[in-house]
Amino acid sequence: MNRMIRRSVCPYDCPDTCGLLVEVEGEQVVKVSGDPEHPFTRGFLCPKMQHYERTVHSPRRLTTPLLRRGAKGSGDFEPITWDEAIERIVDRWQAIIAAHGGEAILPYSYGGTLGLVQRNAGHPFFHALGASRLARTICSPAKGAGWQAIMGDTMVPPPDEVVQSDLVILWGVNAAATNIHYLPFVQQARRRGASVWLIDTYRTPTAAGVDRVMLLRPGSDGALALAMMHVLAREGLVDHEFVAAQVQGYEAFAAEVLPACTPIWASGRTGLPAALIEELARAYAGAQAPCIRLGSGLSRYGNGAMTVRTIAALPALVGAYGKIGGGCFPSTSTSAAFAAAELTREDLLAAPTRLINMNQLGHALTELQAPPIQSLYVYHANPAAATPDQNAVLRGLAREDLFTVVHERFLTDTARYADIVLPATSSVEHSDLYRSYCTYVIQRARPCIPPVGESRSNREVFTLLARALGFDEEIYRRSAEELIDHLLSLPSPLRGGI
Repeated sequence: MNRMIRRSVCPYDCPDTCGLLVEVEGEQVVKVSGDPEHPFTRGFLCPKMQHYERTVHSPRRLTTPLLRRGAKGSGDFEPITWDEAIERIVDRWQAIIAAHGGEAILPYSYGGTLGLVQRNAGHPFFHALGASRLARTICSPAKGAGWQAIMGDTMVPPPDEVVQSDLVILWGVNAAATNIHYLPFVQQARRRGASVWLIDTYRTPTAAGVDRVMLLRPGSDGALALAMMHVLAREGLVDHEFVAAQVQGYEAFAAEVLPACTPIWASGRTGLPAALIEELARAYAGAQAPCIRLGSGLSRYGNGAMTVRTIAALPALVGAYGKIGGGCFPSTSTSAAFAAAELTREDLLAAPTRLINMNQLGHALTELQAPPIQSLYVYHANPAAATPDQNAVLRGLAREDLFTVVHERFLTDTARYADIVLPATSSVEHSDLYRSYCTYVIQRARPCIPPVGESRSNREVFTLLARALGFDEEIYRRSAEELIDHLLSLPSPLRGGI
């Protein structure tokens, strides 16, 4: 049998968004490897994807819709047809809407796939249904808010520019585990003479490949940044020409805030020696193009946004934002590459519905009223395992009066509590369009093999549900391929010249 190689994309919630080469024989994926022509990931895959074919063809894959017959959480199901599954879902939702209104239904999804079409497939449907909306805030919204407070919509440089830096600070990022394709560029800079510092709360595997390690107390990163700026101002190391041309508010900041933020003050908060803080500040000011790679973990405290805001100000004081290889790299913002509104279709909301924070799912399922949540639809997410206040989430999922539908590839912790489980496709079985939050690479992926068993994509399932409920907007009639073509037909400055 002939073996064919097809291009695809890693769908997982990772900044790198690897390009894949998928080897196919008949309807079987036999091997998955990295695409050496991808400009950032360059053919190297993490262990999660090195044998993706085992996931695709796992004997544990769900291949038919399932109906619960045992207790919630028991995982006791029986197969049913797709027609029966859709009919049961629609009948139950119509009864819930009649009794409590659309807001009694809550969708729950997150980063199980980062493809634009499949990830956002439910938004138009639930908007038209009048369901409660989900605030998808579980990752790093505070990081984005802090960055935007200082930098607005300023684009960050391409990640590979770090090779031109002579001082790299990996601040709150375990790049050896969560940004593995960025790390080789850092190591290249190191071989060219750059000094690499790691700032974190514990010694991560990334520490093995750096020159200096600073371990501080959780939540104290902002104090370290302020003390560094104190040293810069005290010792005349500020780039006043850059500040005068590009920075607002420095004079008041330097006069009213920085005097109290001494290295000794910061030492008491961070646990770092004052002399080490001064050493870092002087090294930072002495570098020609210092670069900060900023992680997300430090933003997950009550002071998270302000911490990011403070660190983002550091490069401005030494003029690093004006130098190739210098500045601060939090992540790339590529949302403007495509007209996301064409996918999410907020215009289908007849009126604004309530917004429920995904971090408070346990509260929503156990305490929220007016109306109470009567149905939960989960897709590309596993809240029973990944959402805060797990005990409250499990109590909510165990409610006999909660009608839960889970669309998944496997019988996850959440799926075990479902009333109906729908089999989902893997990323090599459907079409999608990908952007990255570490690079400026966009990728289009088409199916490499037919769906395994009776599995269906998010896009297909929401089309079935929309038709059953009588929704006739054009978006429900378009295939994933047609939606991708439509998105690519709309101009964007970020895609100019492609």
